[in-house]
Parts: sequence; C-alpha cells; structure tokens
Amino acid sequence: MMVNCINQLKNIEFFSHLDEQELKKYEKHLFHRTYQKKQILFTEGDPRERIYFLISGYVKLEKNNVDMTAQYIDYVRPNDLFPYGGMFFDDFYHYSAYALTDILVYYIPTKFFESTVSADKKQLFIIIKRLSSILEHHENRLKIINSNYVKDRVILSVAYLIKTYGVKADHGIMIDVPMTLTEIARLAGTSRVSVSHIFKDLKKENLLSDQSNHIVVHNPDYFLQKL
Repeated sequence: MMVNCINQLKNIEFFSHLDEQELKKYEKHLFHRTYQKKQILFTEGDPRERIYFLISGYVKLEKNNVDMTAQYIDYVRPNDLFPYGGMFFDDFYHYSAYALTDILVYYIPTKFFESTVSADKKQLFIIIKRLSSILEHHENRLKIINSNYVKDRVILSVAYLIKTYGVKADHGIMIDVPMTLTEIARLAGTSRVSVSHIFKDLKKENLLSDQSNHIVVHNPDYFLQKL
C-alpha cells in the first residue's frame, strides 16, 4: 500500500519534486477512496476539510445560482489536486464536486496540507502557477459568455476544451474529458438541441467527431483562431 501510494503521488506535479522520505510525511495523513459516477464528493458550503488528489477518472466542479443556472463549471483530470478555490483562507467549499466517471482519489486533511505547504517554497510556487493557469482558463471562458451568437459560443466552447483539456490523437486533438452534448450546452449557455444541430454541421465538414463520449477535433485551428 505504501509503495503504491508513493508511486501514484509522484505522478502528480505537486509531489513530483519530493523524495520518498518527504512523500512519506504526507503518506501518513492520506486516505484513499473510490466514488462511482455521479457520486458527490462535497457540496458548496460544506466545511473545507479535505484536499483531494485525483488518481483516475474525472471530476466535475460546479456552482449554481438560485435559478440553478451554472455560474461556474470546471473539470479535473487525473494527476491533479482540487479544490484550489479558497485555499489557505476560506473555511467552506466555494462549489460542489461530483464524479463525472468512476474515480479513485486520495484525500488529506486541509489543515495539515496547508500548514505543510506553507513551509515549502517549491510547493507554494506550484500552487501559484496552477492558480495562474486556472485564471487564464476563466478569461477564455468569459469570451464564450460574451458572444451573442449561439454558433460562436459553441465553437468557442470547443476551443476552450482544446486549449484546456486537449491531447494529441491519431486524427487531431482529443478532448481528454468525457463530454456530452449536454455538457457542451452548459458551457456554451445554450440548449442541447442547438448544440446537436451545430455539431451535426461540424461533423459534416469533418471538423470534429465523437468517440466513446470523447470529442476528437480534426481541425483545431478552425476553433482556436476564434480565441
């Protein structure tokens, strides 16, 4: 268990510069757990008692307003920690998190994590770097919201996904997060029906396709130039 835990942690950037002795310091406080698809990890307003490290699967972060319209959506891929929101300052989670697929996570008490990180400049730098990246992602998201045309919002949503979650594939770029038309509709602030029509046209033009709940973009430049 200990060796396996340490090997898994080494794949996470936050732990990548630590030696085994330093990792063991964290290992003593780590707990592991599996969640099934759609299970909730925490909800907005819960005490911020845990920091999570995603080992496998995907997690969705979401915040809704009183009308249940999504104000904030983000996704966590394997080998990342979450949540960053409120780190070092807040007592409660800013948003909710649930398993987008079946997942395996490690979690650690927030107080131990933050007190340990505060004494390590390298780890603080990694946190700051990641927060800067998240800020850039949200700036790109604002471009989606500010567009008046539904098709532009859908295209910008795909561009955002390419830039944030794209990985090289045999026939272009694959979005490395399971993505349904409903998810795209929520990102674009439109209906699933509208997204379905637009995607049908994009597929006819061979600009993208879908494979097992993953979008494959065959011409990334068409979408990225919109950003």
